[in-house]
Amino acid sequence: MNTEGGHEPSCRVTVLMPAFNVEHYIAAAIESVLAQTFTDFELLIIDDGSTDATPAVIAGFAGDPRLRVVTHAENRGRPMARNHGVDLARGEYIAFLDADDLCAPHRLHRQVSYLDAHTDIAGVGSWMNCIDARGNALPGQTYAVPTDADDIACRMLYDCALVQGSMMLRRSAFEHYRYDEAFWIAQDYELWARMIRTLKFANQPEPMTSYRRHDSQVSVTHTPAQREADLAIYSRQLAALDVEHSDHDLLRHGCLFKCHGRKPVLKHTGRPFDITYLRWCRIWLEKLLQANERHQIYPEPAFSNMIVHRWLFACRKAARTSSWLTVAVEFSKSPLSLRVTTYHWNKSKTAARPAP
Repeated sequence: MNTEGGHEPSCRVTVLMPAFNVEHYIAAAIESVLAQTFTDFELLIIDDGSTDATPAVIAGFAGDPRLRVVTHAENRGRPMARNHGVDLARGEYIAFLDADDLCAPHRLHRQVSYLDAHTDIAGVGSWMNCIDARGNALPGQTYAVPTDADDIACRMLYDCALVQGSMMLRRSAFEHYRYDEAFWIAQDYELWARMIRTLKFANQPEPMTSYRRHDSQVSVTHTPAQREADLAIYSRQLAALDVEHSDHDLLRHGCLFKCHGRKPVLKHTGRPFDITYLRWCRIWLEKLLQANERHQIYPEPAFSNMIVHRWLFACRKAARTSSWLTVAVEFSKSPLSLRVTTYHWNKSKTAARPAP
């Protein structure tokens, strides 16, 4: 870290907002931060070399003492902009918001209260509503992520279980971690997947930010690159478990853990969801379970529950293309099947818990 990041906190929260060519959206994003019911914060905007009217829009808020702007002479990319912002943050906590998104007025208050009360949690996010380019709510489009720390950690093996624009972290969480600047896309997923090895995260089960869908956002314009980044992140996690894997294993891994059926499996892997695929699933899941027993990266029993769930899913799907007898033989071969009773017991206990 730069020495600028080593100072004592001078406010409770730094809201960090990287910005690049978002002239149509950034005013609403800034207003949503300045309207927070929690007041002990700074809004740190990293203007990452914008070439449109973004700097002029930001300048319109210059009279607010909570606003701090750092300008890059040229575009360096989101991971570098976020690392720079973390270095400069003055807050005890760092809250992230993309410059085309919005946050609810109570967001900072709820998240500060949560982190103050849960000292074992390094960061907390939330669910996220979706809005269109004009800021109108998209009905039925709420991105709900797991709330339990163990479930979040396990899900990282195949999906990003934390929403970047909803996250608030302790600044101390960045003492040993940085965004990997080689990941110009999905750098948040890559970071969280590393962080869960030593840190715990949670999500609050209500939408506290709004994700704006528009044609120029990275997730829309670079979908193939996003997929390649996801595969690279899978690979890094498997390497941490010392699990040898091929590119085809990565494709199948994604399909299996995302519970893809026959058509998506054929589309993504080029091979059918048949008994051969089921045999690969058995060997793969057993290998992951054994590797985690050795390295203890993903928490138990959440990890075993996830593994058994995928095994049962694969067996059910394979039975639609292969004989029940063939599937039953494969099922009986696997030590995973001995864990099914425990899986259902844990699942029933989870279902019986009162809602948070």
